[in-house]
Amino acid sequence: MTQRFVRRWLPDPASLRARRGLRWLGPLLDRPWLWHVNRRAIARGLAIGMFFGLLVPFGQALVAGAVAVGLRANLPAAVLATFVSNPLTTPAIIFAAYHAGSAVLDEGTALPTSSEDVGWIEKIGEMGEPLLVGLAFLAVAGATLTYVGVQLAWRVGVLWRMAGRRGRTSK
Repeated sequence: MTQRFVRRWLPDPASLRARRGLRWLGPLLDRPWLWHVNRRAIARGLAIGMFFGLLVPFGQALVAGAVAVGLRANLPAAVLATFVSNPLTTPAIIFAAYHAGSAVLDEGTALPTSSEDVGWIEKIGEMGEPLLVGLAFLAVAGATLTYVGVQLAWRVGVLWRMAGRRGRTSK
């Protein structure tokens, strides 16, 4: 059940090989361990994607994909998990990271003030060290919680399915 549920949402290697932008990865996409749908591969892939989705502001999917290949994680899960940061969630992530970094560094949590004519990149740049420390903290915490959460949810799903089988056979 769990594997079937996950397989339903993941693309198959043949459809990815057919895409023009991914043809250059041809031999790499044939490696079966990139597509394994099991508890460890999915948990590892989602944790990698969560880590780089929160830590790296641009090109997260490429970095997460490369690390997933190196660590033999599920490639589609790693790439899909990077979408945790998108234009809707990025401001909240930056805000939470700044406050977490300020708390870790024991600094004041007041956001730096700047003139109104400064762009958003300059405003983020003024956040400096608390933002960087907070992003690293959130990335590690998010990846750890994702890995443990997937492991736990997968195990609970297996135990639930086993209990259902026991209930059907005892009747």
